[in-house]
Amino acid sequence: MLSPSELLAQVDQTLKDRSPELVSLRRELHAHPELSHHEYETTSLLAATLTEFGLKVYPREEGTGFYADLTPEGFNPATQPTVAIRTDIDALPIFEANEVSYASTRPGAMHACGHDVHMTVATAAAMAIHEFRDHLPGRLRLVYQHAEEVSEGGASDMVSFGAIDGVDAILAVHCDPQLEVGRIGLRAGNLTAAYDSFTIKITGKSGHGARPHHCVDPIRVSAQLLNALYQMPVQYFDSRDPVVLSVGSLHAGDSFNVIPESAEFKGTLRTLTQESRGRLEPVMRKIIEGICMAHGATYQLHFEHGAPSVVNSAQLIDLFEDVGRAMLGDQGIYRIPLPSMGGEDFSYYLQHIPGAMFRLGTAGPGTRTRHLLHSDKFDVDDRAITLGARLMSRAALTLMQRLANQELALTPPPQAVFATSGAE
Repeated sequence: MLSPSELLAQVDQTLKDRSPELVSLRRELHAHPELSHHEYETTSLLAATLTEFGLKVYPREEGTGFYADLTPEGFNPATQPTVAIRTDIDALPIFEANEVSYASTRPGAMHACGHDVHMTVATAAAMAIHEFRDHLPGRLRLVYQHAEEVSEGGASDMVSFGAIDGVDAILAVHCDPQLEVGRIGLRAGNLTAAYDSFTIKITGKSGHGARPHHCVDPIRVSAQLLNALYQMPVQYFDSRDPVVLSVGSLHAGDSFNVIPESAEFKGTLRTLTQESRGRLEPVMRKIIEGICMAHGATYQLHFEHGAPSVVNSAQLIDLFEDVGRAMLGDQGIYRIPLPSMGGEDFSYYLQHIPGAMFRLGTAGPGTRTRHLLHSDKFDVDDRAITLGARLMSRAALTLMQRLANQELALTPPPQAVFATSGAE
């Protein structure tokens, strides 16, 4: 039986030795992206790969997303821990602009958020650890989640499917092109914001553009309403508790000389606390009602709750720091000072079990790997792939060992108010 330190060393060396395979896998995945809820080939490829490693695979009937278990002989779920690694598997609807040999072969789909790297990191952990299955002090679960990039996100589907049943803690990684290779970003507590969306339809009275006094102009009402809504975060919320409102779609009318019957606009809201999040809809409704009443217009407000905030376990962030410092040195650890106002549906898992996500530096020399997430030129330095796999594998094994030896008692996550769907 390998000692804990010997197991870590063996897995680490395996990943170093198989680095070319990891780069090849990431490039294969990058070249064949699939959009949210359509990740059929990706699911099939990765499920087959893990089956070859001897993992038990549990696919969803829909054909997108699955989880898999690496279970040691004689595993007892009552006395031994289960640690999960989650990865997202979908791509974005972007036409890739990179001129590289592994560029997307599917026009209009691209792994521009690093999910190809995330998948490779999770798969590499299984690739390396399965050789030492019976030396594990617990079970390793890999969660391959579909549809992270859309509002009807896949994390809640995976929770309902049973992907975290019996899991003690869950870990994840996210690429960060603003950090250089050899550095990781860590933040306990809020890592991302909660994500909500809204659609507002203003109905007035149409008529000739030369006679606005005969009409109720929904465009004029919308203009005043937009101005009021953009001021809402400052006027109604504590500036020390950020609220972000952005409108991304606005449509009204089809002719230059016709005042239309209605106008519609859509936007997104980002918050960090449940208190502010819970106040958004009633405050917006109050503002809309007042302006519409003043102008004789009516309205419809559709408000959709998305992903809650990712709230990282401080205990697991400390674990990532221990592992990262041992591998990368003090200079490799970046403590993220402020949360991102982007969204991530990894948060759904954290409503049920403790977990944490770390940021993996992917920027290399030059400009090729420094384009931001969701850019049509996003790419990563190949060195980050094996480094991410080594960090994640070591973190998962270290956590498993500490839980098995009762050296760590994880604090349960606080219950969140909203639990529906969401995406960045």
